[in-house]
Amino acid sequence: MDPGGPLAGISITELAGGVGGAWCTRLLADLGATVRRVVSESGDPLVTQREIGDASETEGLVAAWLNAGKHEAGFGQIEALVEASDIVVIGEAAERLQLASSPRLASVDLSWFGRAGPYAGWAGTDLLAHALCGMIYPSGDVEGPPQQLGDGQAAMIGGVTAAFAALTAVFGGGAHRHIEVSILEACMVLGELQTADEPTLGRPTPRVGVNRFSPTCPVGIHACREGWLGVTIITPMQWTAFCELLDMQDEAADPGLATIHDRINRAAEIEAVIDDRLKSRTAQEWAALGRERRIPLVVVPDADGILEHPIFAERGSLKPVDIDGRTLLAPASPLRVSSPHRVSSQVDNAAAAEHAVGDVRAPLAGLRIADFSMGWAGPLATRMLADLGAEVIKIEAGRYPDWWRATDWSPDAIARRQFEESRRFAALNRGKASFSADLTTEEGRSLVRRLVATCDAAIENHAAGVIDRLGVGWSALSEGRDDLVMVSMSAFGTGNGWSDTRAYGSTLEQASGVPSFRGRPDAPPTLGHIAYGDPVGGLYGATAMMAALVHAKRTGLGQWLNLSQVECLLPFNGGALLARQAVGRAPERQFNRHAKMVPHGIYPADGEDAWIAIAVDGTMAWRALVAAMDHADWQDGSLDEHQVRLRRQDEIDAAIAAWTATRPADALAHELQAEGVAAAPVLQPSQTHADKHLLARRAFHDTERDGIGHQRQAALPLLINGERPTLRGIAPFLGHDTATILSTALGMDRASYEALLTAGVVSLRPTQLRGAAATGRPDAAKTSSAQPLATASAPEH
Repeated sequence: MDPGGPLAGISITELAGGVGGAWCTRLLADLGATVRRVVSESGDPLVTQREIGDASETEGLVAAWLNAGKHEAGFGQIEALVEASDIVVIGEAAERLQLASSPRLASVDLSWFGRAGPYAGWAGTDLLAHALCGMIYPSGDVEGPPQQLGDGQAAMIGGVTAAFAALTAVFGGGAHRHIEVSILEACMVLGELQTADEPTLGRPTPRVGVNRFSPTCPVGIHACREGWLGVTIITPMQWTAFCELLDMQDEAADPGLATIHDRINRAAEIEAVIDDRLKSRTAQEWAALGRERRIPLVVVPDADGILEHPIFAERGSLKPVDIDGRTLLAPASPLRVSSPHRVSSQVDNAAAAEHAVGDVRAPLAGLRIADFSMGWAGPLATRMLADLGAEVIKIEAGRYPDWWRATDWSPDAIARRQFEESRRFAALNRGKASFSADLTTEEGRSLVRRLVATCDAAIENHAAGVIDRLGVGWSALSEGRDDLVMVSMSAFGTGNGWSDTRAYGSTLEQASGVPSFRGRPDAPPTLGHIAYGDPVGGLYGATAMMAALVHAKRTGLGQWLNLSQVECLLPFNGGALLARQAVGRAPERQFNRHAKMVPHGIYPADGEDAWIAIAVDGTMAWRALVAAMDHADWQDGSLDEHQVRLRRQDEIDAAIAAWTATRPADALAHELQAEGVAAAPVLQPSQTHADKHLLARRAFHDTERDGIGHQRQAALPLLINGERPTLRGIAPFLGHDTATILSTALGMDRASYEALLTAGVVSLRPTQLRGAAATGRPDAAKTSSAQPLATASAPEH
């Protein structure tokens, strides 16, 4: 913990209960806050949680890690503690109390499903949150069942979202506000790619097999002579280089394998060849060759591989934690916010109130942020800031627009403005402005440097070193000023031997080792998501930015944050890593089962490819399930003991599956929840947009945009004083706001703007794109730099 961190002098009371609340306050404690933890008389179930069912030595390991650096306080002191606190964080499993007092700044209230709505009274678990957010349906065997993402992962996503909320309250200051954070709603960011694409595709996201995600192919994890290799191949250039590396001449020459859309239909054939070729070298050797050739190949480490990882050691990604006299390594906070000058340990609340924003739902109003990010992770981070009132200026150009604007860069597609029809771009970039400047020209770089000089912060998620080579990196942008905040979000961070790793969201998950603890015991390490690292990295990017902005507001000093997106996934491995060190073995992969909850799984329901998630935590819930099933053989209490159920899981799962198969998932989930059994239907991504609970909670924004029409988008997963932050605008058209920004921010007249347009420094449509293709596929061929790709008229400016 950093006593001089950006939150030095901030007092937080945690009403303990649950992984999400504990992770939120651990992140805030690591930023310098003083956290006092209060446990109700019923206790914190985390203290008795085992990571390995038959190993008592693993009991309470996660609780000890998550609570390191906090202060324990007596339950009888709670009213006085709350009144003296700046922030109160209420854990998702904490006892609900009626308090007479409030903290000065905010109450951050974390729950599984929110305090109102049809699911408000439901029991929650990670499995259920993932089932309802649509993110486990596309993962697993084709015939099912879908595959869980993993224990603690949904709660941790809720926890970092709650930390973000707390930081916005510190930044905004002013009167107390109640901020409600639903873990389910926080997890909705995981499915935005799928929910955006499904209307265009005209079908649900298919489940195409273990370590397969449509339409990317190949993407998966393969055995080598030693170790496991994560592979993600998307562009034609990567496919050609990959085939050359693996001596796959026939596949490289096959026109039927030229694109990911072609390859996914022949995935088994391709994977068999890859498996054969990879046996000749170790995973470490293949990954090194991949870095040399800019191919997204990474080692998929197990527990030992993570604990001994050279880059994790160099960056301090794991930190020692003292647990019952033992010093164990555990994932550190990914939020590397330093304090070049220590903030005061005293908080001037009167001054904070004087400078507070007027609208508590827009605490970031007045901030201007230069957004160099593209794709998913960075744009998600800046969207969260824009949703709370920040002015976000997206910097792109016709030569290199955001790659999520289109999948087809052919002249015909550009002429019909296909680059303004991307629903995924529209979802991730709402509420922003678009500023066009070609960074390959000195005039474009100069314009951007002048623009950033008017900004409070900047963010980028390019491969390490790219932004510096363009002349708009930290050293260039911070020259002559000491108040700029800048966040760089690359795979392994900048400045180490693996910084040049080419990575996608799937690469981040592979490299984090998370797949080593997921899937069936006899299967390879298993991916859980087409691009898990992207949305998770975006959440941490936004939170890191807020921590640095708080520091800058309190000290007047900015800083550069060297964020590693792989590190943002490492906390999901915390329990497994601690268990490996404590007892010499990591937990076995359990597919959809759970060390503490039996039964725990995904079972067939009535209907085509319909499923229900059920998680039984404790004897009372087990008895309620037995009563609901009217299972005579189990009503004698012979299976009441957890250890007995553990030994008979196959029998129990088979009986439950036979019972659920004839019942509609939604109705059965409501029936079971009414009896005290945690259950939820497994939704397809697009089905979440019609979910009655999410609709009742106003968890979406309905937007209209030219080229797209109606689109339902996930709103910021916060309710502030009972209200959702408002929609602040649709996603911008390419370059649409350039003239206005040049005039208002840089004082440039219309004639100068028109001259920039004529010179191509500013462009309002893609032109001279790198790798644009006449075939309609991106990156298939180079286009002459002298040949503009489109003549379609630009939007009004």
